[in-house]
Amino acid sequence: MRFEICLRIALVFIVALAGTFASQAQPLPPGNITFLVPYAPGGSADIAARLVGVALQERLGRTVVIENRPGGSEVVATEALARSAPDGLTLAVLSNAAAINETLVPNKRYNLQTDITPVARLIEIPFSILVHPSVPANSVKELVTYAKANPQKLNYGHLGPGSPHFFVMEWFKQKAGIEMLAVPYRGAAPAVAALVAGEVQVIASGLGPATSILESGKARALAAVSSKRPVSRPDLPTLAEVGYPEFDLNSWMGVFARAGTPQPVILKLQDEILAALSDPIVAEKLTKIGLEPIPQRAVEFGEFVKASVTSWERIVKATGAKAE
Repeated sequence: MRFEICLRIALVFIVALAGTFASQAQPLPPGNITFLVPYAPGGSADIAARLVGVALQERLGRTVVIENRPGGSEVVATEALARSAPDGLTLAVLSNAAAINETLVPNKRYNLQTDITPVARLIEIPFSILVHPSVPANSVKELVTYAKANPQKLNYGHLGPGSPHFFVMEWFKQKAGIEMLAVPYRGAAPAVAALVAGEVQVIASGLGPATSILESGKARALAAVSSKRPVSRPDLPTLAEVGYPEFDLNSWMGVFARAGTPQPVILKLQDEILAALSDPIVAEKLTKIGLEPIPQRAVEFGEFVKASVTSWERIVKATGAKAE
């Protein structure tokens, strides 16, 4: 009898211990994972989400759904994330546009610091000033000279008044003393298409979505806006090299979850996302299209986001831009 009692106790302990190990190994609740993408299909955020999503789907053995939610320079997608359940099943791929919105959009219905939590940084996107082949400029100096001689003749495309694309050009206009008309689009892909079609003559774009049009000669890159030359285009000078030393504006992109998501879930997602990003095939595909993998864990990424908010606050105030 005593042996049977001990055996039952041991079995109960083993079952409980197995349940504990199972919950630790798989802290995510059952269900599909939804990646919210704040721009139209075809842009850098969409490409990154799909590449990482496929790898994550294979690693976790569950469906990853990409849901494009363009609008408001990431405000629409970020609000959707802030209203989602804090269970880790809804994620968003956001960029430094989200950091810009903290200063630019004072009446938004969420707070980046309290309603959203960083999971992992994914990539940096080297930005460049691109021009249509019809623009008689092969350098930044020639572009500035042409713009001053032809005021209001040039239009530039951007992704909304809260996007890095907008602020790069507005700050450049201010520093160069030139005028261009700003034309908004709902994503990087439509903005790049507008440049190819000649609807706009200039854009500040991530090199990722612009790779194909640069290689085909449908656009020219004049300068990178970061402090160092892009890995994918080491022959491209920086704006600092050509007389604008204050420019160091690499765009970043990372994964965020709803604040209040249990820490074991955040850590599980963090580890799986960074493991997917370290896959040589995924990394090669990203690098090939001008998206540079810069993995960062949740804690470090959180500190990076705070610093980014402060940095972009200075630029927003310097340009005097207001939300539309």
